[in-house]
Amino acid sequence: MITPFRIVAAAGVLLVTGLFTTIGHTQDANWQVLRDDPEIHSGLTVIAVGRHMQNLCDDLTPRYLRALGFAERLVGRARDLGVTRREVDAYIDDDTEQQRYRTIMHSWFSTRGVDVSDRDAVCRAGRDEITAGSQIGRLLRSG
Repeated sequence: MITPFRIVAAAGVLLVTGLFTTIGHTQDANWQVLRDDPEIHSGLTVIAVGRHMQNLCDDLTPRYLRALGFAERLVGRARDLGVTRREVDAYIDDDTEQQRYRTIMHSWFSTRGVDVSDRDAVCRAGRDEITAGSQIGRLLRSG
């Protein structure tokens, strides 16, 4: 079972080391399905951004039950696309995919004028997401 901590950590990941290289060509095809799906892409971006906020900001913490539910919905979506749980786990643990989502996370902050290394700006963005009730904000709490 994927725990909320693992999902949140994996995404800042997010989110992503080829532990199951024996899956081979099928893995590549299924990973492309995951890469191309807007719901999966958006969800992993949310997790990556939220994880970065949580890592930098002492006053922002994850809402673990919400994060678990959110992660399970993403796994359900992946399964609907024909991807096994093992393949999902390998995908989120893959170093290349984790780096890809770090790049996406950096872009998310950049489009909002936030330097990812500016703790105050990142924390302010996190609090703004909470106030706005965005998906990122719903997975975090302040205080």
